[in-house]
Amino acid sequence: MTGLLATTGAQASAADLPYGPYTCVNGYVWRTAVPSDLVCVTPQVRDQTATENSLAASRREPNGGPYGPDTCKQGYVWRETNPTDHVCVPPAARDQARADNGNAPWRLVDPGATPRGGVSVITEYGYSTGAYLKATGNGLSPGGTVSFYAVGINTTGPFSLGQLTADAAGTIPGYQYVGFINCRTGVTQPATVVVLDRKSGLVTTAGTTDAFRSCG
Repeated sequence: MTGLLATTGAQASAADLPYGPYTCVNGYVWRTAVPSDLVCVTPQVRDQTATENSLAASRREPNGGPYGPDTCKQGYVWRETNPTDHVCVPPAARDQARADNGNAPWRLVDPGATPRGGVSVITEYGYSTGAYLKATGNGLSPGGTVSFYAVGINTTGPFSLGQLTADAAGTIPGYQYVGFINCRTGVTQPATVVVLDRKSGLVTTAGTTDAFRSCG
């Protein structure tokens, strides 16, 4: 196979998932830092998040400060479950939010069933051992790290493909190199490419790639 192939094949269906495409694996629940926050966390973290929301006003400087009206009192920082989350929390809670965002794909029953986001991928074939994956897109967190994974192949979880950084407008301009995908024995179907916006924890899909079975 040679040249560029756009990978916009069919995605997995979310119809059988009890809570839709963002159904969590057993033991996890939605964080709901805001109503649209569907990152899967432990029940303890969800309860902690609700408590942080209730204490938000008491942890802000009443007259504002160097970071505007959301300036935190000494000892607190913005939680940043997403770029606009300015709830003031202890630093350990911000670290927890970042870790939960980074683990988002592994805590979904089927990350390949998530909806298409603003990112698209193409696969560049013509190599004996695999193919190049490239991506472009928009609607991402400005300046955020965007990680790419494959699902639907013979691995026990999402398989890391590489990562890119969105620009200040939240875009990946052009088609940028994500990584080289080596073909894998036993893969009989296209892999779904999963995208993680690490600043928001949002998981979406970007299409499919046949690179894992391109050896034959």
